[in-house]
Amino acid sequence: MAVKKQHFSSLGSPTDSMYSMTDEDIKRLHQVLLDMYKEINEVCRKHKIHLIAAGGTALGTIRHKGFIPWDDDMDLFMFRSEFEKFRKFFYEELGERYYLLAPGNKDGANCFLPRIMKKGTTLLGMIDEAAPYPHGIYIDINIIEYAPRNKVMFGIKSLMCDSLRFISYSVYWSQYKSRSFADFMLHSKGNKYYRFRMLIGKVLGFRKAEDWFALFDKCVKHRRSDVFTVPSGTKKYRGEVLKKNVVLPLKKVIFEDTSIFVFNDYDWYLSNLYGDYMVIPDQQNRERHLCLKLDFDSES
Repeated sequence: MAVKKQHFSSLGSPTDSMYSMTDEDIKRLHQVLLDMYKEINEVCRKHKIHLIAAGGTALGTIRHKGFIPWDDDMDLFMFRSEFEKFRKFFYEELGERYYLLAPGNKDGANCFLPRIMKKGTTLLGMIDEAAPYPHGIYIDINIIEYAPRNKVMFGIKSLMCDSLRFISYSVYWSQYKSRSFADFMLHSKGNKYYRFRMLIGKVLGFRKAEDWFALFDKCVKHRRSDVFTVPSGTKKYRGEVLKKNVVLPLKKVIFEDTSIFVFNDYDWYLSNLYGDYMVIPDQQNRERHLCLKLDFDSES
C-alpha cells in the first residue's frame, strides 16, 4: 500500500482541520491548472519539449476529453532528456510565475518527482503541513526513463529504485512530521502502515529527505535502450514498463479547449493502469479531495 489519493477515502473520517473541496472548488482548480498547462506548454513548444498526459490526466483526456470532473490535479510526462533541457531555461522564462520543486533543484523538493507550482496560490495538503517549501497549486511531472533490457539488471534496478522511493518519502514524513496527517492516519485503517513508515523515516533520517530524493533521481537514470519505464508512476518501476511502440510516435488529441500529447498506444497504457478505463465509477467509489488550505489568489 502507498499513501495516494485513492486510498484516502478508505482510511477514515477527516480531522476537524481538514477542508473537503466542493464541486465549485474543483472547477476553479481545473481552470487554474489548464491555464498553467497552456502557459508552460507554449514555452515548451518553443524549445521542442513534449508535455504528455499521464495517469488520471491521460484517463480524463481519453474518456472526458479533458479533466476527470471530480479529479483535483494534473499529471504530465516528460522524457528525461527534455526535462533536463526544461530545467535550464525554467527560471529565465517561467521563474517569475512558478516554482520548480524537484530533486537537486534550488527551490528544493517535497517529493521524489518534480512539481511545477504556481506562485500566488495556496494548496496545502496534509503531508506537507510542516515542510519548509511553497504550498501552491501544482502540476506533477512524471519523468519517462530508459530501463535495462536484461532481466537480471532490470530486477536489480527496480528493487533499488522502488526502495529509494519508499525510503525518501518515509524520511520526508518523519523529518517534516505533520500533526494533521498523523491524526488522520492513526485514527484510520492505515495506522499500522503509517507507524511503519515513520519508523523507517526515523531510522534512515541521518540523511535529509531532499538528499534521499536526489539519490532516487540519480538511481532511476539509465542509458538509452528500447524500453521505457516510469519510476514515479502509480505502479512504480516494474509496473509501468513501456515498450517503445506503446509510447512513440506521440499523438495529439483534444484536451478541454486545447490539445495535449498522449502515448501512441494509450489504450494499452490506460488498460494497464485502470483495467476497463471507459467505465465511469459510481459516486461512492470516486476519490475524496481533502486539504488543509486552498486559496486561488493569495501568496502561500
